Amino acid sequence: MINKKNILIAATVAIWLTGCGGIHFGDAQGWSKKQKKEFEKILSTDKYASLCELKPLYIKYKRTHDTKILSRLLYGYSNNLANSCIDMRAFKDAQSARQDQKIHTKFTPYMQSVSASTIFSKLKDGKKISDILKPYIPPAPQFHKLLAVWHSGGLDANQKKKVRLSLERSKLTEPDPKEWQTYFLVNIPEFRVRFFENGRNTFSSNVVAGKLKWQTPIFSAKMKYVALNPTWYVPDNIARAEEIPHLLADPSFLKRKRIVVLKSNSLNSTPVNPKRVKWRKYLTPEWKKKPLPYRLMQLPAKGNALGRVKFMFPNSNSVYMHDTPMKSFFKKSVRAYSHGCIRLEKPIEMLRYLAEHNYLQKDWKTVKAELETWKLRTVRLVKPIPVHVRYFTAYVPQGGGVRFFPDIYGYDKIMQLKKPQQ
Repeated sequence: MINKKNILIAATVAIWLTGCGGIHFGDAQGWSKKQKKEFEKILSTDKYASLCELKPLYIKYKRTHDTKILSRLLYGYSNNLANSCIDMRAFKDAQSARQDQKIHTKFTPYMQSVSASTIFSKLKDGKKISDILKPYIPPAPQFHKLLAVWHSGGLDANQKKKVRLSLERSKLTEPDPKEWQTYFLVNIPEFRVRFFENGRNTFSSNVVAGKLKWQTPIFSAKMKYVALNPTWYVPDNIARAEEIPHLLADPSFLKRKRIVVLKSNSLNSTPVNPKRVKWRKYLTPEWKKKPLPYRLMQLPAKGNALGRVKFMFPNSNSVYMHDTPMKSFFKKSVRAYSHGCIRLEKPIEMLRYLAEHNYLQKDWKTVKAELETWKLRTVRLVKPIPVHVRYFTAYVPQGGGVRFFPDIYGYDKIMQLKKPQQ
């Protein structure tokens, strides 16, 4: 006959061993010997490169073995892993100073919420430290690749800085693994876009990015549709800086560029005779911050600023990827010439790839036929594809090895690691 008492004891031991049910024989802070040993090993090698400003605290723990300090280290390490070791307050101040200098710059970090109560609840439940840290480990592939480079050593001082800051920036990305399966990655310092399918790089193209004073913003969005033979609505700031001065110098400018003047953004809006508009007044300080009462729209044409196709991932920055008639820029190694948008060297090839691999709702034959009409057409994606515009001055490609690129927007200069704390 089965001994019920022995079954109860066995069940209790099983619960304790698995950490279920809240039964855990740790110290007053909730630490078991196994947890301490596991975390001490992580800290000794700085496995996830997240000790940073906590190093003095870690030295103090090694001297005292005070688990109150170890608990502080666990929370701090988790936060650095989730939200980087970059001093974000100092970075925001530096960005504000650059914006005051009329530099159009924007870096949108993804900041995670790191709950101390959740972390210590898991600790007291007997969870492994690796399981506690798991939600905060960035799924972005570059994090793991750059981390391996960082631990391998053999870097000079400049390379080490680029790898470390790129590694930290890889922490400031979307924490959802689904966002890093099939996606576009635009690496601004490299002037290159890559398309990944289930983690494998299957398509690449060189790009032109924003000028030093009109920087391409660092952000993520989802590509939802493609515009064939696009029209270009000239943004007010570009109209004031470039199009209106050209118009004043050359009355035939708009006609040559196939630009029409509208009272709204609608294609059905009634065109306005540009000769009846007093353009010069819209360049005065009085109008500098006011929206223009007219919109300049460039019709589909060979010389259209957007070329034959644009890939739309709606975002507050009004930035997208598109074709360009200015192919000569792709002969240069440093390609910072746009007003923020991403110009593609191989836009038609990218369009065809998406169509032939069933990412678009129309096949390539249909898309090609619509492209040849020279009329605006829209093709939706079967499902949205994440687009990650990032800034890696050190990048590990699919074949391995690490490549280094110029710090064109100066982020390596203004991003500083947090200062050591006691």
